[in-house]
Amino acid sequence: MVQGVNVEEVLAAHRDHGRAFTAAGVRSFVLDEGPSDAEPVVCLHGVPASSFVYRAVLPELARRGLRGVAFDLPGLGLAARPDDFDYSWTGLGQWASGALDALGLGQVHLVVHDIGGPVGFELAAVDSGRVRRSFY
Repeated sequence: MVQGVNVEEVLAAHRDHGRAFTAAGVRSFVLDEGPSDAEPVVCLHGVPASSFVYRAVLPELARRGLRGVAFDLPGLGLAARPDDFDYSWTGLGQWASGALDALGLGQVHLVVHDIGGPVGFELAAVDSGRVRRSFY
């Protein structure tokens, strides 16, 4: 319990709200809200953070007819922390491209925060035709 908040309950609710997936051999976690056929808005988090920071944003995107998607970058949140992973901006950007593939996402809009910015830029560089518009 931290200042009246049961951390275990908050974490359990977060886990129950999303699902695990694997991209480029790395297990991660994703929150995905809104119609599956709607334009996807991918929200990339910063450090030290996770998809949890977008827990209030994704339902709002869904209410506006968009598909809000936030996944945990390797080494953060509920994602695996492989010792041999390339944690450079390029490595994270390439992994994010693989995450979009694993989640069945085509063209996406990006919302980025903190290190999500350079990761998003790398994603756009690696997969330029896939990123429609970015918001910072």
